[in-house]
Order: sequence, then C-alpha cells, then structure tokens
Amino acid sequence: MHNRKIPVVIGVAWVVSLWVAETGFASGVRSSVPDRPVSVVTAKGPIQGLVTAEGIHAYKGIPYAKAPTGDLRFAPPQDVAPWTALLDCTEYGPLAVQQLTITVPVDNPEQSEDCLTLNVWTPSGPQAQDKLPVYVFIHGGGFAAGSGNDIRYDGTPFARNGVVLVTINYRLGILGFFASQETYNQYGTTGNWGILDQIKALEWVRDNIAYFGGDPDKVTIGGESAGSMSVSALIASPLAKGLFRSAIMQSGSLLGIRSVTSARGSMEKAIELSKILANIFGASDDEAGLTQLRQADPDMLNYLGPFLLDQTAGLQAFFYSPLFDGTVLPRDPLEALREGNSNRVNLLVGFNHDEGSLFIPLTADNGTYKTVAVRALGKAWRTWVDHFPVDEQHGAAQRTRQVLAYTWFNTSTKVFADLLARAGNKVFMYNYNYAIPGNPLGAYHSSELAYVFKTDAVTGDEGTQLAEEMHVRWINFIKNGDPNVGIRPPTDTPWPQYHTEKPEVLLFDKGVSAGPLPDKENNDFAEQLLYGAD
Repeated sequence: MHNRKIPVVIGVAWVVSLWVAETGFASGVRSSVPDRPVSVVTAKGPIQGLVTAEGIHAYKGIPYAKAPTGDLRFAPPQDVAPWTALLDCTEYGPLAVQQLTITVPVDNPEQSEDCLTLNVWTPSGPQAQDKLPVYVFIHGGGFAAGSGNDIRYDGTPFARNGVVLVTINYRLGILGFFASQETYNQYGTTGNWGILDQIKALEWVRDNIAYFGGDPDKVTIGGESAGSMSVSALIASPLAKGLFRSAIMQSGSLLGIRSVTSARGSMEKAIELSKILANIFGASDDEAGLTQLRQADPDMLNYLGPFLLDQTAGLQAFFYSPLFDGTVLPRDPLEALREGNSNRVNLLVGFNHDEGSLFIPLTADNGTYKTVAVRALGKAWRTWVDHFPVDEQHGAAQRTRQVLAYTWFNTSTKVFADLLARAGNKVFMYNYNYAIPGNPLGAYHSSELAYVFKTDAVTGDEGTQLAEEMHVRWINFIKNGDPNVGIRPPTDTPWPQYHTEKPEVLLFDKGVSAGPLPDKENNDFAEQLLYGAD
C-alpha cells in the first residue's frame, strides 16, 4: 500500500489563488481540543481514524481496490486484499496522477497510481446502529484533475447533520480512460477505468458503510462538473444498478461529452484516437503494445492528456472521458435515455448562471469564439454564430462563454433532467445565480460548492444564509429523496418538482425563489441544434 506519511497543505496553480481571493477562503480557527484515535473493523480489516473536536469520526485514505499498477493499469479495478494489522487511515491517500492545473489546496499533494482510496465522515461510533443516509460525492476536474481530498469537500457539516459523507479518488486522464481493442478483447470493456473505479467504490460502500453507521439502502451519489457527468454515467450504467437510490448532479451530464467534437464518445472513435497516442510510444494495439504502455512512465502518459482550464489556449489533442463501450455504457446515452433505459433515481440537478466564465478569459476575440463553436458544435457552428452574433451588446468573450456553457453544462444538464422526468423519475432542478460580491466571474462554474458544503469560504450574512439554504435542502434530499421534506430551511420556499411540460426550478441568488426555468428559449435552441428532435 502507499506511503502514509503525508505533507501539509499547499497551494497549486493560478486557480488556487483565484479561488482563495474570490471566496475569501481560510482554514478557520483550529480547535485546541486534540483529535483522538478511533477504530472500526471493515469487511477487509481493521482501520484507525480520528474523532475530531466536534465529535465527528473521520477515516481517510481507506483502500477500496488494489493499486492499478503493472498488469492492472488499463484494467478493471480489483478487490483489495484483506489485512489483519490495524491500518492507519488518519491521513488522506495520494491523488490520482494528474497535472495540478485546476486543483485547490489538498492535505496531501502526493500523486501515485496507487490512488484508489476513499474518505468517510460519520457522526456515529464504530458499532452504531443508526443506519444513517449516505452521500457519496464524486469530484470534478475534467476527468483529468481533482481529488476527493479537496478541502472544499470536508464532510464535517454533512456528518453534523446526520449524513455519512464519502469522497473518493478514481483514475484520471489517460490512466483512467485510455481505450484499446486489446483491453476490450481481454476484459469485455475498455476506456471507462475511472467509471469502473467509481462503481467499485460504491460496492465498497454497499459492503462496508454499515460499520460506520450508514445505511447501504439509503445511498445518494452526487458530483460537480466531471463528477456530475460521472453521476449521469452511473445512472445510465447497468453495472451500477442497485448501488444508490438518489442522485445529485451539479453542472453537467454525459450528454455534454457526447456533443463535443474533441471528446471521444463512441468506443470506435476512442480507440482510433488512442492509437495516435500509443504511436508516440511506438506501441501497437495488441498484447505486446499494451505491455509496453503499462511500462510507460505515468507522468509522461498524464502530460499527453491534460484538461486545460483556459479553453482558448489551443486545441487539445486528447480529451479523455467516459465512452460508450457496450458494457459500462451499453450504447449512446441519449438514445438509451430516450427509450427510458436507465437506473431509477430521485434526482436533484442544476447548473450555474455563468458556467463559461471560469474557462474563457475576457481577451477572447471573434476568432476564438468561432474556434470554440467549431469544437463544441462541429458543422453546426455557423448556425450557432448566426443565432448568437457578436455585436455592440454582446462581446466576443461573452459569446464564447455562452457557447461553452450551453454545450458543456446548461443544455446537457437540462436535457438529461427532461429525459429522466419523462421516464417517471422524481426530479428537482435548480439554477444558481449568486455572484460573490466583488467577483468578476459572476456565478461561475463550481462556485456553488462552498455553499452546498457550508465551508469556511462562506462569509457575510448574505452568504451564510445562502449556505444554510442550500446545505439544508441537500441534506433533506439525501435523507428523504425530496428537498422539501425534513429540516426547515430559512426561507421555507417550496421547491417545485420539475416537469418537462412546465419546467420550474428553484433559483438560488441573494434570495431564494421558485419559478420558470430561466433562459428556456436559448436552451431550447441549443437542444435542437445539439440533439435534434426527440
């Protein structure tokens, strides 16, 4: 197992300083009461965690699968071997191998292929019989960066409110999503290694969460950005059936990947693009070539498939993400969802008002707008640009942000919600429109996380009330499958159930209000252009 000597918090990349400056994040005042050890025996062996000053039991870096190294690189995750000695789970495990370009500070910046660990926060003791609801949160980062160790995902506020919170690490980038015919021939699946990791983590939750006071029959999965897209993949995957009852999707669905021309989507396209990368190492798509790639330096592989925060910084040769391999995702998810083929869930889903501002700088010009439109829409780019022209009222940067927001996040999220609602699933949709005072990015992508998790980044009376609103409603949904049932939020505004015929949402801004889906006309236009008639 990996080394558990863990470095302290550091900051990485320009987005860290941006996030710190714009949110006013601080680690908060640490309690003088020391943490004390606590242990629990899991299905694989005993582990030791810590009881915090608030009485929350925290276990970090719990292995849920074997290290995906050697012959297990580019292969489905395997069960971790049992152990008998007490395993130290008081510190986070390593991050998946990645470029730290869009990652906020973490307690352990070490990277390793031996990254398949998870973290648990619970208010319950080792032998608790509480059978509490469970929330498994999947981090974002473009399937190329991020981790469950992110300090924004600290589970203490959820545990304080009677929810067992789990965060996970999964394989990223090329190591998580490389596809080849050879691996398909060997395993009957290919490319979706990161999604298979997530399924393995959910199986761990099913088999072990009762030891932490959680109820395996009351699991909600959730995620933001690539985490939200992952949730949509799990909803669509028959391999994840029965592992959760509810889902939360914040900003994005698998349908956004389907529509973007630089993404791989189908297995055939993924394998062809992966051959180009393999050729850099002189590797062919056969057993010998796979062996060669399994011996390649992981950092070299990682650096060939980054996710760039600035989406105007040039075309990406490789974008590694989930694909429709016939097994994890049996077919194109749009077609499957239109036929009602998905796991049944209660769904809480939404997107932010300014999703594109984090990715497109104000220096974007008309050429950049057209380039991003081509990447997002292919041959349909001219129709889009004619409908959303650059003019005196709408600058090139604004239009570029719009095309990225609609294609990646807004419309793909809305269409996914529509299809699940039509299939008879209970759906609740939100629109997040709160801009932190003084923040030039508006209600930017991921900015809602601090309020959902009720972190130290939340400041001022206005922000504090919004955090209470969002956190309570998330808690209610996780506990009851309905954000209106449970703890009474500050405003007590009813959250309308979402219906495609009359789409109503809850709007989170300086206040909270319910009403029609904002910007429906433009979303309908984007839907028609991206997905055509149902």
